[in-house]
Amino acid sequence: MNILEIKNLKTQFHVLDGVAHAVNNVSLSMKKGEVLGVVGESGSGKSVTALSLMGLVRPPGKIVSGEILFDGTDLRTLSEKQMREIRGDRISMIFQEPMTSLNPLLKIRDQISEMVMRHNNISKKDSYDYCVEMLSKVQIPYPEKRAKEYPHQLSGGMRQRVMIAMALSCNPEILIADEPTTALDVTIQAQVIDLMLKLKEEYDTGIIMITHDLGVIAEIARKVVVMYAGQVVETGDVYDIFDHPGHPYTKALLDSVPRLGKRSRAERKRLREIKGIVPDLFELRSHCNFYERCSEADEDCKHMIPDLIQYENGRSVRCIKFQGCNA
Repeated sequence: MNILEIKNLKTQFHVLDGVAHAVNNVSLSMKKGEVLGVVGESGSGKSVTALSLMGLVRPPGKIVSGEILFDGTDLRTLSEKQMREIRGDRISMIFQEPMTSLNPLLKIRDQISEMVMRHNNISKKDSYDYCVEMLSKVQIPYPEKRAKEYPHQLSGGMRQRVMIAMALSCNPEILIADEPTTALDVTIQAQVIDLMLKLKEEYDTGIIMITHDLGVIAEIARKVVVMYAGQVVETGDVYDIFDHPGHPYTKALLDSVPRLGKRSRAERKRLREIKGIVPDLFELRSHCNFYERCSEADEDCKHMIPDLIQYENGRSVRCIKFQGCNA
């Protein structure tokens, strides 16, 4: 049974230049305890989808239509007060930049204990003790000392661990991680990913991992959603998609990843690139959003808006070229 189902979600930003269709008819789902990877370039709608799920889209942004079903309840029907009871408790989020997400004027223990006391009936002293326990679980050295420090006194990796500790402090059913390893060096990235997987096993928490790093997705996720220009263009098992990508955009993303091993001198000269740029989100097109950048496009693609077609093996692909194939 799915713990989360997003159906036909549309989120728009109404500004002076017009209407930006940041999330355009997005549907996805995840089971309890599952790790779902969401990948795509900047501007593909990944973060706005997560903010929509959390009820954190603010003017000029607006959820125009769609359903966000969490454990059978449409979150769009809840009041702001009801959503505050869910945020941080049943659904938590690790934001992209921990330095700007943490309050620079509050000590670490005060920031974690505030969330714990809000959703649990415990004293401030007990919440401080629990804060130290959580910092220890995310492998921060000298947790008693770090709990009394301010965010600027911690390294980038430690601040990210604090964000993970805060997000997991109320044992959420879903953890949304928005680019949690982007600002970290490779060694710390590996430690953070390993930590998240261990905590997932301990708490049976489902994880939505939002990233542009396909290597992270390959390591942590079992199911992957590929987004482009505010739409889902492909979904399925991560191994199936990585071995046999269906959408030309997915193929292009995989081709642009550096690879080790024996390759010709010509192949080693430079990485393959996806030519062109993401289309203007202020414009609704009468053809595939990837048409101008696609090496496989033909005249049919120019005059047709492809649907996201689901196949028997769980794969979904938004491409007219793929519809006649055995997925």
